[in-house]
Amino acid sequence: MDSFDNYPFMSGPRGVPAGTYDTRRDREPLGKVRLPSGDTAYLTTTYEDAITVLSDPRFSRELGYPDAPRMFGGFTVAEAPGILTSMDPPEHTRLRRLLSGVFMPRQVNGWRPRLRALTGELIDALPEEFDFLHDFAFPLPVQVVCDIMGVPGIDAARVRVWSDAMLSTSGLSEEAKLAAAMEFHAYMAEVVAAHRADPGDGLLASMIHARDGEDRLTEQELVSNALGLFLAGHETTGSVLARSIVRLLDPRDAYDRLATKPDLVPGTVEELLRLEQPGDSPLIRVATEDVELPSGTVRKGEGVIASFAGANFDPSVFPDPHAVDLSREATHLAFGRGPHYCLGANLARMELQEILGVLVRRLPGLELARPAEEVEWTVGSIMVRPVRVPVRKRGRWHS
Repeated sequence: MDSFDNYPFMSGPRGVPAGTYDTRRDREPLGKVRLPSGDTAYLTTTYEDAITVLSDPRFSRELGYPDAPRMFGGFTVAEAPGILTSMDPPEHTRLRRLLSGVFMPRQVNGWRPRLRALTGELIDALPEEFDFLHDFAFPLPVQVVCDIMGVPGIDAARVRVWSDAMLSTSGLSEEAKLAAAMEFHAYMAEVVAAHRADPGDGLLASMIHARDGEDRLTEQELVSNALGLFLAGHETTGSVLARSIVRLLDPRDAYDRLATKPDLVPGTVEELLRLEQPGDSPLIRVATEDVELPSGTVRKGEGVIASFAGANFDPSVFPDPHAVDLSREATHLAFGRGPHYCLGANLARMELQEILGVLVRRLPGLELARPAEEVEWTVGSIMVRPVRVPVRKRGRWHS
């Protein structure tokens, strides 16, 4: 058997991308890696290679055929039937057109006041010392998703259990992960069915009513994409928030600067999205014909992963890539690029802007209650984030 680096790579201290990306970028910018499934695929490590793979229609996301390269051996949400991430045009184009209207900037910006209010209410309810991850970073996005989707009363505890199981890369059997996915899917099917009869207001109602001519979302498409929105809407946003607060509070000069200059929040959010992505892209694309990339050729039928971590830390595009630099002009790839650009990018960006803005205004003295070096980070999960983040509302040197 050929010897390849095992992917995903183990992260460095405080969740920074592994040095393996830099080594491979210098020595073999486009080379094969071995995946948890045992399959192999090419991995890009440069910005330009990633852009090409994400944008070129000769790379397919439809991997339902026998012997297609897979990231994991069992079920993954990204490969579920009826979900955007597993489709190519024209079906992908049809479904995205039906869903995209509810994520346009004008509609997303209309949710800002409600998000500010939810954030303030949660801050008021928190004790002096709390776990930023489990008491704030995860519950708030769940509230936001429920509120925006018009689905009150979601069983957040069960959603967390299902999410953790589905995102695990070790410690759980494939049967256990599949069971969690099936339970989550059945639960979302019940939620969608209830709203079919009485849609009310909110994003799920908009999805139910979505149409283009006489074309509507099928029941499978509704359930799969509602599940995907709940999973991404709380897990990814919560993980980015938790990672970001550790960076902003140690050293805390960046947090203090935001508290006095709130106009810096949008630019800071963009750098945090680049720096604090909680995992690399797990999506494999297969070449439908030979494709020449800047760093080499991917042959027809071969799989390739466009690494966001490799691209976002490419020093030829982002000089001093590990530093927070609000003057950067290049666009990060936290939301991808091309036809599969994240549908919820406007929503995620707005959430992070509003939550961070309220935090620095309401809690200017927020500080870590333990040294950053003592914060434990996850292993064995697609999401790389702190296990918990103890903080206190008013630091010893702030009032």
